[in-house]
Amino acid sequence: MTEPAAPVAWDELLRGLRDAGSTVGGLIGTVPDVDVAEGYRYVLDLLADQLGRSALRASDHPLFLPGVTPVRKLFFDNPDTDYDTAFIRGDRTYRIRGHRGTPTYLAFCAYAGNPARGEPTRVSNLADTDIAFELDGSFEITLSTDRRPGTWLALPAGAHTLIARQYFLDRAAETPARYVIDAVGNARPGPPRGLDRLARLARDSARFVTASTTLAHQRAERAQGSPNRFVEVPGHGVYGTPDAGYVACWYRLGPDEALVIDVEPPPCRYWGVHLANRWGQSLDHRTRPTCLNAHSAALRPDGTVGVVVAADDEGPNWLDTAGHDQGWVLFRWLLGDRIVVPDARVVNRADVAQEARWQPSTDATSSSGGSPSQPASPPAVS
Repeated sequence: MTEPAAPVAWDELLRGLRDAGSTVGGLIGTVPDVDVAEGYRYVLDLLADQLGRSALRASDHPLFLPGVTPVRKLFFDNPDTDYDTAFIRGDRTYRIRGHRGTPTYLAFCAYAGNPARGEPTRVSNLADTDIAFELDGSFEITLSTDRRPGTWLALPAGAHTLIARQYFLDRAAETPARYVIDAVGNARPGPPRGLDRLARLARDSARFVTASTTLAHQRAERAQGSPNRFVEVPGHGVYGTPDAGYVACWYRLGPDEALVIDVEPPPCRYWGVHLANRWGQSLDHRTRPTCLNAHSAALRPDGTVGVVVAADDEGPNWLDTAGHDQGWVLFRWLLGDRIVVPDARVVNRADVAQEARWQPSTDATSSSGGSPSQPASPPAVS
């Protein structure tokens, strides 16, 4: 007699969690304890993300849900970005209706392919520069495989995920966009939550958790071989946006050391820099200065920026390592005319002021990286 699928799949899920936990536990004694503790939490965050979205998969009734929260973070989340995720199907047609608000950037990106199975990610992206907004900021977008009149987002073959992104330079001064998504035409009720569906959920969650944990571990292992040096991140990653260029650095600092970063931001809609832990989760930016952008950074008179990564306050543009003597520094250049790779060097903390050349200008938003005072109507330029 064939064993029922659900118990077998459930065992696969538990085995996947054990495998992911073994990846994390294998680091004990070789990396700081905080990295191990956050690794176990990362595994649980991955599982929670999958379970929270399980009811929306294979449904004709899509819904945008927050992709990350202040306490559940994944895949190098940007503290200045709101991510809303909806599960879709490539054989359906959808309509998004909403209002632009005033975020610095708004875009919708559809994804296909399954990285957990080794498949390349395919994307179709629609940024605010190509969305037709009414005078009051309202908009409507059709998503389908065949071209439709009006604002249209092409769904790649096998599309399964849609991510809406809103970038903010100054959250206190900007009004978030609002939007909803609906399936067009006759919608079928979602499949019953039976044993077969549970089996699929368990198997998909197991693959997602183990693959994501392994990927994060391997990425950190590779980067540790050349610390404190920025490199361009090729492509857009698993769930990145093609509108952004990314450069990353694995930092490693001793108790009396700081990382001084020098960069001249290119002309772009947005630029930002933030710290992340070993697993690609942004450090707590609610209570600590762990991120900067074109609005909040202090500039030098020549338009360059000096950023300091250190354990204690080191003056303007200080990023707090928050108890992490190693981890990631990530820059984003959004809709820029080029990707700039910053210079970085480790210095003694006693020499930070001299090395960082602190001479901030009086206007912190005078760089080419944009300003939060953009008009409330949809921007016409990148």
